[in-house]
Amino acid sequence: MREPIVYMLPKMIKTNKFNELLSQSIEDEGWDVKHFSKKDLRNIRKNDVLHFHWPSFYYKGNNAFSTFIKSILFILMIVYVRLKGAKLFWTVHNIWPHNSGRTWHDYWMRRFLVRNCTKLIVMGKPLIRSVCETFHVKESLIEVIPHGHYQGVYGRTGQNIREMFNIPANDYVFAFFGQVSPYKGVDDLIQAFKDLDWPDAHLLIAGKKAADYDLEASIGQSDRIHTYFNFIQDGEYSDYFEAIDSMILPYKNIATSGSAILALSYGKPVVAPRIGLMEEYLPENCAVLYDPADHNGLEEAMKQIRAKDDEFREGKGFQSMLEKLEWSGIAKRTISLYAI
Repeated sequence: MREPIVYMLPKMIKTNKFNELLSQSIEDEGWDVKHFSKKDLRNIRKNDVLHFHWPSFYYKGNNAFSTFIKSILFILMIVYVRLKGAKLFWTVHNIWPHNSGRTWHDYWMRRFLVRNCTKLIVMGKPLIRSVCETFHVKESLIEVIPHGHYQGVYGRTGQNIREMFNIPANDYVFAFFGQVSPYKGVDDLIQAFKDLDWPDAHLLIAGKKAADYDLEASIGQSDRIHTYFNFIQDGEYSDYFEAIDSMILPYKNIATSGSAILALSYGKPVVAPRIGLMEEYLPENCAVLYDPADHNGLEEAMKQIRAKDDEFREGKGFQSMLEKLEWSGIAKRTISLYAI
């Protein structure tokens, strides 16, 4: 009898290294990990693993009709693989899709998946209660396995990002990197930065912008707000992080933030609201957290993070946190779930 195969859904995506790093770390432990495709259904055997990450990709289409068809196929697929004796897991990166939020369709499709999962994986304890209350399941179904770090993952091109945006070498740079979407609060960040009105500070925003998210009026004619509304390529990340002093993530709604962990991986302090798993991943020696209900919270946090610049540059907190996010340990804990 052959060894179980892990079918990752997906094994890798262009815009996030998480799945690739998780899959590689599991392969390093001797397991076979494959990217799942529909043709694999005929090869599914007892004790094989299907590991979901963002299930809406598999049941949502571009219109109502395609969503209906994909949803039916999604349900049939889950029923089929369960009958074959395979195990299902879902890493709950976010309870609801960011773009649509909660809908009745997402609720029922996700609840169906949850009811058929061997285990659910969350990346921090604060999410356990939310998942239990949302999908009406017991805590015993849920396991906590952290998000791994990105230290040493990305190379560099050698381009001087400050020079590219005409930012003086000694000025302070706040940054936002990642998908530029309304739920990430970039408009609030722009306003907070303007209110600070520091002549020797700059704001660098880099990432693919949602098509319907208009920030031009917010930015205005400022020569200290710099934008690059495109994906940062893998080989450019180190260049961009070398150019900044702190990462500002004013999210309005988030569970886990890969951008926060990416900043930790480069030893850059983070400003973020005290929501989701931020408190669990961002201790005070690595970040400044603020109350999202405080109207001046973001601006005050930005003042604090700059005031603590020398302390953060010592870097003592970052390495301690990254040791807890080593991929080898995460792989072992994941495999222990696959084997139950």
